[in-house]
Amino acid sequence: MRTKVAIVGAGPAGLMLGQLLSLMNISNVIVESRSRDYVEGRSRAGQITPATVKILTESGVGSRVHAQGMVHSALQFHYDGATRELDFQALTGRTVTIYGQQEIIKDLIAARLKTEFPLIFGAADVQVHGTDGSTPSVSFIQDGTQQTLECDFVVGCDGFHGICRPHIADALTCHSHTYPFAWLAILAEMSPISEDVIFAPHETGLALFTMRSPSVSRIYLQCAQDEDPNDWSGSQIWDLLQSRIEGRPEKVNGGAIIEKSLVQLRSFVAEKMQKGRLFLAGDAAHIVPPSAAKGLNLAVSDANILAQAFERFYAHDKDDLLLSYSDIALKQVWRDVQFSHFMAMLLHRYDDNADFHRRLQTAELDRILGSGPAAQNFAELWVGNPPFTGSL
Repeated sequence: MRTKVAIVGAGPAGLMLGQLLSLMNISNVIVESRSRDYVEGRSRAGQITPATVKILTESGVGSRVHAQGMVHSALQFHYDGATRELDFQALTGRTVTIYGQQEIIKDLIAARLKTEFPLIFGAADVQVHGTDGSTPSVSFIQDGTQQTLECDFVVGCDGFHGICRPHIADALTCHSHTYPFAWLAILAEMSPISEDVIFAPHETGLALFTMRSPSVSRIYLQCAQDEDPNDWSGSQIWDLLQSRIEGRPEKVNGGAIIEKSLVQLRSFVAEKMQKGRLFLAGDAAHIVPPSAAKGLNLAVSDANILAQAFERFYAHDKDDLLLSYSDIALKQVWRDVQFSHFMAMLLHRYDDNADFHRRLQTAELDRILGSGPAAQNFAELWVGNPPFTGSL
C-alpha cells in the first residue's frame, strides 16, 4: 500500500485531518486499532467553539451540528448561595455549541466512507518505521494479513496511550500536572435544570451541570481520585448535587442514570509535536483537564493546521508550515492549558488550606463577574480563538 499521509488513529484529530486532506485531494489512509463500534460509542467532550464549528462546516460535516447542536450564549456561576451570569455572547458576539464528540466522530466517519480514501478499523500490532528518513511506513495486521503502508509522512493521532509519541520520545520534552481530585461523570435521562452550563463551586466540591440533549443531562461531581463510580447510588448522587446548588429554586429530579464513570484531571504537553516525518496531533500530543472544555477543540485545531501545512507542501512545494507546525500549534495548546488550569484552580475544593483557597476563589469569581475588562477577557478565552488560516 502507498499513500502520501498515513494517519494513525481515528479519533477527532485523525478523522478531521483525513477529511480535510481528502477535500484537498491529498491521498491519505487512516489506520485504527479499535472497531468502528468502539470508536463511535466513546462518550467524550460535548462543547465546541466557533472555530471548530467553522472548520466542521467548511469541510462539509457541519449539517448535523447546525441542526442538532444546542447553541449557548451564557454561563452561570452558583456560589455562596446565589447565581450570577456571564453573557459571553454579549461580550464577544460569539457562542459555543453543545454537540457530543461521538456525534462528530459519526459525522466524520460517514463522510470518510463516501471518499476513495481508506479507513481501516481493527488493525493489530500497529508500528511506525523510518520516520527519520525519507521513506517512512506504518505496518499492521489486517484480517490476519501483515500489511505495510508506505507514505511520505506519518501523523500520530492515536491518543495519550498510543504508539506514535513513544516512537519519538528521545526528541520530546514532556510537561505534566495531575490535579488532586477527579470528577464523577454522570449521564442521566433528565432534562437540564438550566439552558446554560452551570458551575457550582461549593465547600464540599464542584458540581457542573451541562447537557447532551434537551432530555439528557451531563453532570460532574468533584470527588476523590480513587472513587469507584459503582459505589455511588442514585440517591447519593442526587442528594449531593442538590446540596451543592443550595439556594437555587430547581429541585434535581433524578432520572435514570445511563452512565457513571470517573474522570481524572491532568495536564500534559509534549514539546515538540514533530520529529522528522512524524507529527503528533490531539491527545497524542497534549491533554487538558475538562474544566474549560478545550480538548476536542484542540484536536480539531491541530488537524486544521496540519492540513494547511500539507496543502502548502504538495501544492506549492513549500515546507515552511510543516517545519513550523509545532510552534504554531503549541501557542494555542499552551493558551488552552493555561485557561483550563485557571478554571481548575478557580472552581474546585482544595483540601490543603481549604478556607484560604475558597476565599481566593470567591474573590476571583467576584472580580470576573463584576468587572467589564475581567469578564471580557474570560469570555474571549471561553469562546476561543478563530481558526488558523495559513499565515506564519
